[in-house]
Amino acid sequence: MSTYLPFSDDEYKMSLGLNVIDESDWLEVSDSIDQDLQLSEKERLFALSPKKVFRAEDLAFEASLETLLLVISSLRVNHPDLYARGRELDLTLELDTNGWKEYFLTHPDTHPLAIASRLVTEDLLLMRPGNQKSQNYDDSAWRLTAGFLAFPAGWSLDEAMGEPTIGIHKRVPGYEESLNNQVDKLFYSLKPERIVERLNWSLTRHEELFRHHGKFETAAVSDINKRNAGRKIWLRVERQTFRRLERTGLVVFGIRTHMTRLESAITSSADAKRLIAAIEQLPEAVAQYKSMGLFREPCLAWLAAV
Repeated sequence: MSTYLPFSDDEYKMSLGLNVIDESDWLEVSDSIDQDLQLSEKERLFALSPKKVFRAEDLAFEASLETLLLVISSLRVNHPDLYARGRELDLTLELDTNGWKEYFLTHPDTHPLAIASRLVTEDLLLMRPGNQKSQNYDDSAWRLTAGFLAFPAGWSLDEAMGEPTIGIHKRVPGYEESLNNQVDKLFYSLKPERIVERLNWSLTRHEELFRHHGKFETAAVSDINKRNAGRKIWLRVERQTFRRLERTGLVVFGIRTHMTRLESAITSSADAKRLIAAIEQLPEAVAQYKSMGLFREPCLAWLAAV
């Protein structure tokens, strides 16, 4: 699988940048080592501290079950090799809807969304709708009702559960002005047959996937210079997908995280120039939010030499 390079040398503008995708492309599957490592890391984190990576409101159960059945169906049709992984996890994937309900009644320590999210590399989260006709934002806003979040970038389920989209993104500069209304309108307009994706990128000096506080750093970075920046800095790309559930009406928000060393991601002068332009055009508040200001100068110097 090729590396995503979603940055642009166009003038900076915060936007959703959505693309419509086929159902067969909803879940990203490859035969890469990266996929196996992420699946294993999900298992490790869930076994070590399940409450850190998984939360769900009681009212999210039916939508979680619908999500699990949707994941199973997609894997069975499009990725039968990964579908078989469920048996390795001792998950009975042959059950129908009523069979799964019986399974969870007899296994109260499990949850359908936790199972679904451990079958795929995507973190899966569920957004529930408010009252679309209400003029009050608190009543009409979509809110996070369940989530398996193994690979966060500067946020946690503890602070996000039950929050509207604006609350989840409260520290993102410009989100309220530029994206909040767009996101809520997107969720209300989505149809089950229309799946969309977007790409979000940042640079980080941390290779860990599980980073509740991966942003908002202020300490100077002294170990990164123009000679080693390509090795020390990582390109983090999130492929985010949005899909409306047909029966319950909730939206499944998927996040597939890619981590690539900068020296492996940027291999041509053309790509380096595009990234230089993108970094230089970032508003200062956004650069600080992403903690990129801590190593921006050595990063730019390294890119200029590519």
